[in-house]
Formats: sequence, structure tokens, C-alpha cells
Amino acid sequence: MIGAGGGGGPFATPPRPLAALAAGPLARSDLALWAAVAALAGFGLLMVHSATLGEPPHPALTGAAARQGAIAAAGAAAMLAAARFDYRLLRRLGAASWLCAAGLLLIAAAAGESAFGAQRWISVAGQTFQPAEPAKLALALALAAYAAGRAPRLPALAVTLALAAGLALPVLAQPDTGTAIVLAAIWLAAAVAWGASWRALGGLLAGLGAAGPLAFALTVPDYQRERLAVFLDPSRDPLGSGFSLRQAEAALGAGGLGGAGLFGGSESYLYGVSARSSDFMLALIGEELGLLGGLATLALFAIVGWRGFEAARRAPDAFGRLLACGLTALILSQAMLNAAVNLRLFPATGLPLPFVSQGGSALLSMFVAAGLLQSVHAQRPPTRREFDANAADLAAPGARPPPSARP
Repeated sequence: MIGAGGGGGPFATPPRPLAALAAGPLARSDLALWAAVAALAGFGLLMVHSATLGEPPHPALTGAAARQGAIAAAGAAAMLAAARFDYRLLRRLGAASWLCAAGLLLIAAAAGESAFGAQRWISVAGQTFQPAEPAKLALALALAAYAAGRAPRLPALAVTLALAAGLALPVLAQPDTGTAIVLAAIWLAAAVAWGASWRALGGLLAGLGAAGPLAFALTVPDYQRERLAVFLDPSRDPLGSGFSLRQAEAALGAGGLGGAGLFGGSESYLYGVSARSSDFMLALIGEELGLLGGLATLALFAIVGWRGFEAARRAPDAFGRLLACGLTALILSQAMLNAAVNLRLFPATGLPLPFVSQGGSALLSMFVAAGLLQSVHAQRPPTRREFDANAADLAAPGARPPPSARP
């Protein structure tokens, strides 16, 4: 039994490092990752409110921002639950999660609800969700569970590629090219962390690249061909299919260094763009907060990436390392792809900016991903500093080792 007091009696409080290790996963969580995610989510609420303002007078809180706040609260609870959960218990659920994700994606592709030229949503009790979002988590989990106990030889690598393709194909059928790219990024990050040879990866990627033109000709629908045409020719259909990208470019240019100020509402260049609170949120940030606001947002994502890969580096086992790499690649690839679209470096994909853009399924999935990263970080082996501090406390006058350590 351990008392609350200090001193050298038999009920003395154990050394601080041991107490921290025994206090649970939240005591060993990554404060920088918490701060970056909280800053992105809080900033996202502010920007969703600004993006959904219309003609003045403006309300104190728009309906979209209130809904986003409720989803963020649920996501934060899910993140805390995931952080407290021992990620190692998820290893046995890799196959089941993949099968569930594949089934939901097939349902969405076959009988889901359509919007903006794509069939991506499933309606349940009057609420819609996008199964492609939890499918990203399921792929990271399935890849880590499969690869953790195997050597990265070519047959096993081909199986992991089949796992990724099994989710990417129904996603492409919806169609949702952006999510398919994110799934490919998760697979590539897991394969590299697994230790797959660059020759094997190069051969597989070359084969996929060779099949790309045929796949484009057979599977890419007309509206996505039009997106590519607008990307290659910015002057094409400026009031139709090219309107959103042209307005995003104008908004970024108008923002300058410090921005035009928050809550522009109908005065924003993006006011007529339907996806200004989701796909083009970074352009709105650039318009209202300028280059500095955009760089600060990207810096927060850099912190998330840094801490995510640090959790992978210090993971106690192969499963944790692969899971953390896949989850970090999920967040970073989606953020980078969204930024590339807003900066006219890539055709429009329909991907939201993680933690910031308006959306339910995407926001909840990102919070769970961050919580699982915290779980991996919390299970890391004690550092040399923790051991040294523990030894110093045990050597202090009057200190007694815990009962299990006594002869």
C-alpha cells in the first residue's frame, strides 16, 4: 500500500518517475501533440464560423459552427479514450476492421447517397457519414497488424499492397481520387517503416504507374476529367468548372502578408464557392489571415508530423511503429494534398483540411488517429533520464525501494 506522504517510512511515496509511469497513459502523453491538435481544432471552429457567414448582420455563432463544435467535443472524447487505450490490444482486430471498412465502402459505392458527382455517403437514422474516413484508420491498423510479425519480403509486400488496393478500388468507384491517394500514402509509409527494399517498392510502383493511363481511360468519370482540364488550363470555363480554383487564387492574392481580417462574410472572394468551409479552407485562411496565418497553420501540421514520427521511432514494438507511421502519413498526406489543391499545385480532390475544415466523419477520424498516436507514445520504454532520476531518488537519504525490490 502506498501512502500520500513523503519521507522514509514503509509507506513512503515511490520515486516520481515510477509514479509517473504507474499513473496511466495520459501521464506519459505527448504535450506538444496535444497542443498542436487542440490549436488546429480550436482554430477550425473559428474558421468554420467565418466561412459560413453570409450577409450582415452576422450571428454570434452560425449553425455550421455550432454543429462543428458538437462534433469536435465528441471527437475530443474519442481521442482521450483512444489515448488511454492500450493500442497493442488492437492488433487482433486488424483483419476485422479491414473487412468492415471494405463492406461499408462497397455499400456506399453501390447504394450510397450522391453529392457533387460522387456517391460517398451512407445515411443512418437521418444522419450521413462517409465510410472512406474510418477506412483510412482501418487500413493503417490492418497493415500494421499484418506486417508486424512478418519479414518485408516480396510476397508479404504484395499482400499489403492487396490490402490497400482492396479499399482503394471501391473508393475509386465512388469516385474519390483524393482518398485513394491518401490510402496509397498510408501503404507507402507503412512499407518504408516495415523495411521493404527500395528495389521491391520501385518495381511495384513502376507496375502501378504503367497501368495508370489505362486505369485513367477506363475509370475516371467526366467530372474528374474536367477538373484535370481546368488544372492544366486555368482560363478554361472561368464561371463554371474553373470558378472555385480561380476564386481561391484570388483570395490568396488578396490576403497578402497579414490578411484582410476575419469574418468577411459576403465580402470574401470565396463567398460564392460552395466548398469554402471544407475543400478551400486554407484559401480562406490565406485571405483573412494572410501568408502568416497560412504558414502558422502548416507549422501546426509539421508539429503533428514530427511528434507522430517520434512516437513511431520510440514505439516498444513493430506493431506500434507501423501503426504510428501509418496514422501520421494519413494526417500529413491529407493536409499536404489539401494545401496543394488550394495553391493550384494539384487538381481538386474534395479532401478537407484535417481538424480545420467543416465535416463530421473526417473530423472524428482525425481525432481518433491523434488519440492512437498518443497511445503509442505513452507505451514507449522509459528513457535514460527517467531511469537516472529514479536511481537518484532511491539513493536519497531515507528513501526505500518498493516492496517488490526488497530482498
